[in-house]
Amino acid sequence: MKKGWVSFTGAFVLSYSLLMPSAQAQERVINLVDAEASTSTRQLFSYLQRISGEKVLFGQQHATDEGLTITGSGLRAGSTESEVKNSVGDYPALFGWDTLSLDGYEKPGSLEQSAAENRANLIKSMKAAHELGGILTLSTHPHNFVTGGDFYDTSGHVVKNILPGGSHNAKFNEWLDNIAAFANDLKDDEGKDIPLIFRMFHEQTGGWFWWGAQTTSAAEYKELYRYTVEYLRDVKGVDNFLYAFSPGASFGGDEEKYLITYPGDDYVDVLGFDQYDNPNNPGSEGFLNTLVEDLSMLSKLAESKGKISALTEYGIGLKTTGNLDTQWFTKVLDAIKADPDARKISYMQTWANFGLNGNLFVPYKNAPNGLGDHELLPDFINFYKDPYSAFSKEVGNIYGGAVPETVTEKPFMHIVSPIDRSLSLQKETPIIVSVVQGKPKDIYYTVNNKSKKYPLIKGDGYYYEGSASLKGDKATIHVTAEFADGTSQKQTIQVYLKEPEKQPPTVVDTFETYYGDDERLQAAFATQGDPLKLSLTSNVKTEGSYALKYDYSLAGAGYTGMTKSLESVDWSGADSIDFWLKADGKNQKMVVQLNAGGIAFEAYLSLASKTACEISIPFSEFKPAPWESAERQKETLTAERLKNVRSFSIYVNATGSEPVNGTLYLDNIRVSSSVVKTDFTDAPTSD
Repeated sequence: MKKGWVSFTGAFVLSYSLLMPSAQAQERVINLVDAEASTSTRQLFSYLQRISGEKVLFGQQHATDEGLTITGSGLRAGSTESEVKNSVGDYPALFGWDTLSLDGYEKPGSLEQSAAENRANLIKSMKAAHELGGILTLSTHPHNFVTGGDFYDTSGHVVKNILPGGSHNAKFNEWLDNIAAFANDLKDDEGKDIPLIFRMFHEQTGGWFWWGAQTTSAAEYKELYRYTVEYLRDVKGVDNFLYAFSPGASFGGDEEKYLITYPGDDYVDVLGFDQYDNPNNPGSEGFLNTLVEDLSMLSKLAESKGKISALTEYGIGLKTTGNLDTQWFTKVLDAIKADPDARKISYMQTWANFGLNGNLFVPYKNAPNGLGDHELLPDFINFYKDPYSAFSKEVGNIYGGAVPETVTEKPFMHIVSPIDRSLSLQKETPIIVSVVQGKPKDIYYTVNNKSKKYPLIKGDGYYYEGSASLKGDKATIHVTAEFADGTSQKQTIQVYLKEPEKQPPTVVDTFETYYGDDERLQAAFATQGDPLKLSLTSNVKTEGSYALKYDYSLAGAGYTGMTKSLESVDWSGADSIDFWLKADGKNQKMVVQLNAGGIAFEAYLSLASKTACEISIPFSEFKPAPWESAERQKETLTAERLKNVRSFSIYVNATGSEPVNGTLYLDNIRVSSSVVKTDFTDAPTSD
């Protein structure tokens, strides 16, 4: 048997616990997003909870249709070849695909096929994986519904425009219709639903996708997630999905930070996150500590909510040769299993083997073209042999035993439009409210602190609609739903009615356009790395009413930062980036980063001083970021590249290994030419 168990009794007991639900498990009641989930979907959820702490299932994206040692030609629909199996003699426990397969951009789909043919191909592949005993996952990378660009195109205010009342809602619904058609046809030979874990709009805490934090507020993301669940579950009748929530790490073990974009317990079955290691510093103590700290937080949170916890996407982009840590897989596994809470995750899934040089996530064995065995193959085999990791042969009988009951869902009301802290310039502001799992006997809104009630009228489906005539610079809308059992639900949002003064393209931020509202400020910047809190301050500034207060904590990740999307501004007429800065004297390293023409360029400053001053960094000092490819390291920040500046970032990198907490103040971030420079005076030093 795999894993080298030393006693028959021990092996039997462990296998039996995985194969057979206990009496306690048979009597359990589970709380799912879909109270009417299919039998197999309920059993899958119960199984994933049951193995928590005992085993962690290993999975891979495109496990049967991408890989250097997979020989099948064409789209490989229904393939049972696998790079993982070739390497260790066993299939992964989870098999992942993406909606890009349905859209024709990835195997087993094709742009040359119809939507129906792509659905049929993906069903064929998933059915084959299901028959191998695998668990299925489906992630999403939808192209930009507004511009037609890919998922990295962050322009067009996409989320706002695809939600109800938006200009492209119908187009978004068509995409969801295709997913629903696929899901409803995903059945085994006996006509039973095949369940899968649906992981939508992941890594939203980053800024690289159109649903990410650079262009989508937390409130917008929550509504996008809720709308997708409600449309698939309630409108299209999909009943074989478990819904996964997976922001990008790290969180510094901070539950509050993890939950910033969380749509609520009624919409999530699986709590996860995505975390990749740096191939230039793999398996570092900082990475492992941060990963375990976050997984520990995640598992405890999931347990408190009755959810599944998982490392929904992880890995390291393996080099063909010259990897700096040839024991990376076992090192990560050992770190997770050593922590009593982190080890409770149910699965960990890595990415696809699309190719070499950073696009490889599972070591190959006996690869063609002289590649032979990958240098991390021995370690991956040891990872496979570890009793804590589980591959296909150890999955056991997921769908045997009693079918768990589900908790009856209670009514849930939420405001779909307008989004909290959004801008409304219409004479009449439309109000759209969703009420699922119940019908209110009365539903109305009030404005500001006034007592007058305005009724909302039943619209299509589960929506209630109205409009409000709002006055002033901003308004507070309170929506109340009252139910026949005497309970009520209330939600309050703020809406801004006056458009802020437009900043010229040469200005990154003056921090004067957020109405003094920290949440609007935070919605404009994506944060990465260790904990970072952004807020407005009126006490430490250079001019105007506000400056940025940048509270950072450097710990496991060793860096933190903020990024603002600039939507391709033209800075070709400027020669420097200027800003006012009051540092904290903590002697950390500031990284000023621009994405120009698709390449990240960086310049560096020391934070050793406490003196408030004006900073001017010539563009000639910017160099390609160290993680850019060797070919891109030859690039320079030319005027041509400055015609297309996509984002601006400020990071703080640790200069030592000890945790550091500090505060910076920034104001008036802009570009200028050498002809004109603005002089700023020092500011007060207290806050």
